[in-house]
Amino acid sequence: MNLLRSTALAAGALLLGGCGLDVMYADWRVDRLCKQDGGVTVFETDSPPAEFRMPDGRIDLNKLEQAEHGQSYYLERKWTTLKQGDPELVRSELRLVRNIDGVVLGISVAYLRPAQSLGIPFFSRQAYMCPERGNLGPLAEAVFFGAKR
Repeated sequence: MNLLRSTALAAGALLLGGCGLDVMYADWRVDRLCKQDGGVTVFETDSPPAEFRMPDGRIDLNKLEQAEHGQSYYLERKWTTLKQGDPELVRSELRLVRNIDGVVLGISVAYLRPAQSLGIPFFSRQAYMCPERGNLGPLAEAVFFGAKR
């Protein structure tokens, strides 16, 4: 009976040890933090700038992301590590700034648990982010088109 109980405990410990309770807890924290202040906050809307528009009328997010201080709009990005180690938790804040007057048009906050490679194929952990769409797309849509999707 003791052998059976010991075997069952050992098997249970092995199964629970590899199930990633630490990752599940980190993902729960990402969701909780995201509910507190995640997402887009728009202070002022503006018309879409011609230099960042694609032929179909949408904003070219790659050009906007690479914009510098001399262009009509640029981004300021701030990364804050909330928890180091395994798993790591990160807060990303993105500000869309109008260059002509330095006004911050909107802020987008996202929380992230980065992907992790465990060194064994098929056992790497995918990243988890809230909101799912990240920062830039929703921020550009809300500021330039007045839409939150």
